This record gives sequence, C-alpha cells and structure tokens, in this order.
Amino acid sequence: MPSRAIDEAWHGLILCTARYAAFCRTAYGQFLHHHPEGGSLPGVDPDPMSEQLRRTVVAWSMVSAPGERCIMWDLDRHVGVDHPWGIDPERVAAIQQDRHLRLNRTERG
Repeated sequence: MPSRAIDEAWHGLILCTARYAAFCRTAYGQFLHHHPEGGSLPGVDPDPMSEQLRRTVVAWSMVSAPGERCIMWDLDRHVGVDHPWGIDPERVAAIQQDRHLRLNRTERG
C-alpha cells in the first residue's frame, strides 16, 4: 500500500464486512480476500512489497491521463502522517520509464 493513511482507511472498510463484501462485488465482481503482510496462504510466496508497489504504479499509469499526478504516492506527507510511507517521485518516474520502454520494445516486435 503506497500510503499509511489509505491503508488505515482500507482496514477500516474491511472491518465493516457487509460493506466490504458489497464493495468487492461492485469493484471486482467477487469477494477479494485480504492477506496482510506475513499472512499469506500456506505454500504461497508473496511478492516483495517493492514489486507490489511497482505494480500499483504500473496500474495507475495504465488508467491515468498522460502527466496526471497521483496523490497516493505522497499523500501521507500532505496530511501529516507520522512515519509516512509513499513512493519516492524518482522511483515512480523510473517505474513509468521502464514501462514505457517495455511497451515500445513490444510494439516494435
């Protein structure tokens, strides 16, 4: 999760199980189970947090308008959260550049 504030809100939603189930049906078409860090299913090796955050940046890049800023990356600093999480702007730019290069290579064959 790129933001401690968003993580807290998400966990608050999960605790309201009926609302969370309804949200999942609308957003995902099915219930989305939550596996906190260290709580993966037996035999399933979770991806490192850095890879999960990379995929979050890629997902944002796929749906955002060119140049659109995502407030999630530095939300904690803006709202004054102690010990903010977030993704460094340089890291976001590097992930987006890598995605752009991969797409260009794929298009060229």
